[in-house]
Formats: sequence, structure tokens, C-alpha cells
Amino acid sequence: MIQDSENWELLQDLFHLAEVTPEEDRERVLAEHCPDPEIRRRALTIFLAANIDSLEAAPKGAPAMSGKIGPYSVLKHIGTGGIGSVYLVERMIGGALQRSALKVLAPHAAGPSFAERFHREQHILASLDHPNITRMLDAGLSESGQPYLVMEYVDGVHLDTYCDGKNLDIAERLQIFLHVCDAVAYAHRNLVVHLDLKPSNILVTSDGTVKLLDFGTSKLIQPDSLLTVTVMATPAYASPEQLRNEPVTTACDVYELGVILFEMLSGRRPGGDASVAAMIERAVNEEEPEPLPDAVTEPAAAQRGLSEGRLRSLLSDDLATIVAKCLSSRPKDRYSSVDSLTGDIQRFIDGRTVLARPQTRFYKFSKFVRRNRGTVVTSLLITVILLASLSYGAWRQEQALREGQRALRMQNFMYRLLYLANSNFTGKPTVTVPEFLQLGVKLLPDYIKDPADLRKAQISLAESMYENGDLDNAQKVLTQTIASAKAAGDIEAEAESESTLGDLAYTQGQTDLGQTLTAHALELSRKPGISPSVRVWSAVYYAGNRDRLGYLTDENLHLLQTAAKESREYNLPPREVADTLYNLAFDFKLRERFDEAEPVYLQALQVYAQDPQAQCDQSAVYGELAFIKDHRGDVQGSLPMYQRAYDGYIACSGAESRGALEQLDNLSGALIKLGRAPEAVIKLKKAMPAWRKIAGSSPSLFDPLSFLSRAYVETGRYAEAEKVAKEMVEIETGKVAPTDRRFGISHYLWARALAGQHRYQEALPHAGIADKLLALNEVSAGAKQEGSAAHQLLLDIQLKLAHK
Repeated sequence: MIQDSENWELLQDLFHLAEVTPEEDRERVLAEHCPDPEIRRRALTIFLAANIDSLEAAPKGAPAMSGKIGPYSVLKHIGTGGIGSVYLVERMIGGALQRSALKVLAPHAAGPSFAERFHREQHILASLDHPNITRMLDAGLSESGQPYLVMEYVDGVHLDTYCDGKNLDIAERLQIFLHVCDAVAYAHRNLVVHLDLKPSNILVTSDGTVKLLDFGTSKLIQPDSLLTVTVMATPAYASPEQLRNEPVTTACDVYELGVILFEMLSGRRPGGDASVAAMIERAVNEEEPEPLPDAVTEPAAAQRGLSEGRLRSLLSDDLATIVAKCLSSRPKDRYSSVDSLTGDIQRFIDGRTVLARPQTRFYKFSKFVRRNRGTVVTSLLITVILLASLSYGAWRQEQALREGQRALRMQNFMYRLLYLANSNFTGKPTVTVPEFLQLGVKLLPDYIKDPADLRKAQISLAESMYENGDLDNAQKVLTQTIASAKAAGDIEAEAESESTLGDLAYTQGQTDLGQTLTAHALELSRKPGISPSVRVWSAVYYAGNRDRLGYLTDENLHLLQTAAKESREYNLPPREVADTLYNLAFDFKLRERFDEAEPVYLQALQVYAQDPQAQCDQSAVYGELAFIKDHRGDVQGSLPMYQRAYDGYIACSGAESRGALEQLDNLSGALIKLGRAPEAVIKLKKAMPAWRKIAGSSPSLFDPLSFLSRAYVETGRYAEAEKVAKEMVEIETGKVAPTDRRFGISHYLWARALAGQHRYQEALPHAGIADKLLALNEVSAGAKQEGSAAHQLLLDIQLKLAHK
């Protein structure tokens, strides 16, 4: 058997030659260009497979038939396939007319391979008896000697037409799909593998009955479970091993079912309308398919009765995992049987854990919560009310300890609410988390009557909203507490609210507002009577954000060093001490003073390790230590640390949390440096829907987009890199300073994408902007490397244009 990977370029050339050569000259012309008959046969096989759909869509090529075929009267032509035509026929049986579907071998398919396929279908259908598989009723030869099959007539429409025409929702589509799987599993139990599963080979009647058709490509499974197959399946649905012309098993049908499920759920096939050559190339390279949520479009979502965002969310977890397992490029990584696939789908429908995912305690618990949502939510609300009531009651009873207990009570109340409000803990969809936190804001005035205590609690809830990604409502609550604090002369609450709101404004790309608020909060925090905690965090938010913007001043470093020192001197809670150490270490890292940053990170990690609830914080430190290792040149050594950071965030806050997504970006960046950009593309694309949900169109989206654009460039996918770089510029415009380095990086990647497409004239202005902006921002060794790369790109483009 020839190997496609060894002859890929020649096969591509022969394929394109077959496309432009008339049928009568095709074999002669191919022979002139390739003396090897096996390679010519393989090229023709690929060409025929690529044209199966077009043959089926062309009934005008069907032979005109009327009268009778054997004992059957022809009523009308139904359809045409690659090797035959199907007619609606009838015959008199027992005094009653019986209508059937008659399939006759086309004259052009009279060769031995097509005839063998036709007879194989007859043999296989005769062995199958299942309510979801078309039954064979008869077989014979026409008067002209053409073989025919007679099957039960199914008055239905193709699977995709039925689902879209009925506007079925996801649950209804899954139920239909289970019937398809039942038919395929039955065939497998009878040692039959179909090998050409696709929506046009599945009819659904008006009452929802599924019928599987066309076993012409099927084969009987041999004792060793391996078959040698000639690819005549539809390439868009064929498994990679079919496209590679390798031995196949029932795993091929599992893959094709995965493609069908992908299309039923998202609205299109994986890979879209890629050419056959591109499909085979992906199969040869064993590329994994795109993530299921990436294929969702607004029209497809509307057809399923959902918004685009809601459909992406629904397809992002268990269903995406199930589909990805079906579509693995390696057969051994797919479901071992169709029954295993249906079992996981049924578990998803029932709200139980699917076996394709790691069975962690957290995952099992989240599934339990989803199945018992009403009871759990009621319990949570009662718990919140009881906590608030007990806190207020304790305040009333212990006036003498009021000041000492206030901070602890507010901290405990906030911590418990934050823990319960985390979407990954409750198992509720993300959209319900802000509603839960808003409920806390509404409840507080009923239980906490002191205005100062109420402001403290509202600030804590606003911080929880901020951490859970509900920036708009966090902003509203903090704005209200600022107004309340100013009216009451509560300088401490005003400073705390302004510093937090300023940090939030930076996150949203509102740089000027962030600077104004954090600067005023810092000024207020220096007045007498302000608590050490507020003073420390006002300094951290002011200095840390300025340094992140590139204003690496001595004042900022001094403020962070003082904050870390005061947090220990004033015995702030251990977690706050660790947080200030983390911010100081981060500042050293920004200045590329890694030898100073590393020991401070390790100090923070030591404190976090003492708190079982600080797993996310520990994960952040591991990510920073990995970054240091990465930038010291030990990129390979950074990978396990990035992975540890990512896994830690998944365990503590979920795969779609900001922390997990940031670590996935960093991990992908290391893979790009190691020449493993295709792996990075898969990870980054999978993460983008969650990033968009968190960041919207704010500049916070810059980092994930820049990693994705760079990965596309490194894999030669320049058109996609161009699209992403353009989006980066759009989200930055009007939201960050025109001289910001992010503009420089965006234009640099845009120029690289255009240059990769040989569009040098268009690339030139972007390269010029990148060269100018990155030269202005050379505040570190890494930034200088960026500037040098941009300058070299500009020179290369100018040289290309000069040679033209």
C-alpha cells in the first residue's frame, strides 16, 4: 500500500491535473506524468471521492427510465448517487400495491469495482434488520442486464434538512442523533462498518423516525478488525485514516458520527468548506479539528433558539469534549465503540459526568449541583441570609468588640459569598453569578443598618463582582459607595472604593479614569486615621497599574516596597501580606530584575501554601516563576510550571476563569517559541470564546489575541493572522494611548501577516508604525528585542519593494 505522506506533493499535482482533464483523456494524461500505476490509482480514487457530492447533487445525469424494471413499475426518479440512480417503484403483492425504492447500477459504473460495491450493499442489507436501517426487499437484474436493489421506500428528508427545518434545539438534536448511533451500533454488532456516514445518507420521516441508507461503501469486519479500504466516502466526513488510505475499523464510523454531531450542534462541518486536498493534508499531518464552539455563528444559534453566546457556552464543556474525542486524528484516542459514545451523550442529557472528561471530585460535584439546582440555590440563599443575620446579631450583642469584630465579620461574610458565588462551585451557568451577587447587594441593607458597615460590605461584594467578571455592576456599586462615603465624610471608604474602581477602570482600558481615581485614593490614604490595609492597597493599585502601563518609575517601586513592608509590620491577614509580596515581585519582573523577583515570589508562595483556599494564588505564583524561567532562556523547563499553574486554576476557579486563560496563553507562548505553534493555535482558539465573554471588546483582549496572531503567523496561516491583528488595533483605538506598545505589537503582527501573503505595499505602513512605537517603548531587554524585530521587518519589506 502506498503512503500518502511519502507521495503527497505528487498526489496533489495529479489530483489537480485530473480536475482539468476531460474524462476520456484522464488516464492517458496521468500516465504521462506518473509511471507508477499505484500512485495514479490513488490519485484517481481521491479525485472520485472529491466528486461524490457533486454526482449526488446532479439528478439531471440520471438515465431516463420508464415502464418496468423486472416486476416493478417505475413511477419517478428520486435521486442519483455516485454509482447508480434510485427510483420510486411499485408492484402488486397479494392484491395490494407496494411502493418501494429501487436502486439500479448506472451504465457508467459498470466496472468491476463499482459492481462489487453494488453487490456488497445487497449482501450487507440482507443481513441487517433494524428499525433505523432501510430494509432490503428484493434484488435482481433488469432486462438489459443491470443489477438492481429494492429497498423500503422512506418518505423523509435528509438529517440536516429535518433538524434545521424544524428549528430543533440542542436537546432535540441529541435525541435524533442517538437514533442514528443506535443504527450504526447495530451494524457494528453484526460486523458491518458503514464508512460513508453523512446527513444525506440519513433520512428522517415527518414523525421523526430515522433511517440509515447507502451501505454501498460498507464492508464486513474481518477477524483481525482491520479492513483495507478504497476511499469512496465523502471526504468532508471521512476519517483521517480513510483519507490516508490506511486500514480502517469501526473507529472510522465513530469519527464520521463525530462530524455529523459537530454539524448538528454548531451549524457547519469542522473545517468549513475546505478543499479535498486540504482535508487530506490535515489527515496526513494528523491535525486535530477546530474546537466545537469556534464553529458557532449567529444564524445557526438563532435556528437552535439561542443567542450566539449562549450556544457557544452550551457547546464549550461536555459536548465539546465528546465531539473532540470522536474527531481525534488517532483512532485509539476516539471512543472505543459507538455504544461508549451514546453512553456519554446520555450521561450529558441526564446531567451526569461524561466519561470523556477526567473524573475529578470538583467535576462530579458540579454535576451534582446542576442536577439538584433548585435545592442547592435555595440552600445557598438561606445560608447567605443566615450569615448576614448572625453577623448583624453579633454586632448588636457585642458593642464593646464592635471595632475589632467589624473587619473580621465583613471579611468572613464576603469570603463566604465569594465562595458560593463562584460559577464553578454552584454549577450554575455563568450568567447567574452576577444575579447572585446582586442579590447580596440587595440583602445587605436589610441586615446591616450601620452606614459605615454597609459601605464596607458593599465594597466587598463589588470586589466579588469584579473577580467574577461582572465589571459593569461592580462599577455601579463602587460608584454608589464613593458617593455615600463622600456625603458621610468617610475618607477610608472613599479611598478604598476609588482605588478598587481605579483598578477596574484600568482593566476596562479606561486609563485616564484609572489614573485619576488611584491617584486620588493614594492621596486620601495618607491622611490620619486611615487603616493600614487601605493605605497598602491604595499604593499597590496606584503603583502597580502605572508600572504595567510602562511608567517604571522609582516612586512606583518605592511605594510597592513600602506596601509590602507595612503589610507585615501591621500584621495584615497573611493573604494580604502575600498579595503585596506578589505585586512587588511582579514589579521586579516587569523591570526584568529576575534575581530580585524570584525570592519575593517564593516568599509569597510560602504564605499562600499555608492557606488551603489560596490555590488560585499559588497557581499565579507558579505562572510567574515559569515566566522567569522562560525569559531566562529555559523555555522547555517553563512548560511543566505553566502547566501546573494552568491545572491549579482549573481546579480552583474553572477552565474559563481569567487566571486559567492567562496561564493557557503563557503556555501557548512557550510552545510557539519551541516551534510547536500548531499546538498553540488549538489551545488559543479553544480559549477565545471564554476570553471574549470576560473581556468583551476591551484592551484586556490584547494578550490572547496577540498570542493567537503570532501562532497563526508561525504556522503560515497569514490571512487569519491578519484578521486577528486588525481586531487588536480596533479594540485599542480610543481606549489606550496612541503611543502604547500594544499598538506597536499589533501593527508588527499585522505587517508580518501581510508580508507573509507577499502584500508588501500594504505591509509597509504597519511596519513603519510598529518600528516607531516599539522604539519609543524600549524600557527592557524584551522590549528592545521587540523593537529590533520590528525594525528588521521594516528593512526586509523595504528591500522586497525595492527589488520589485
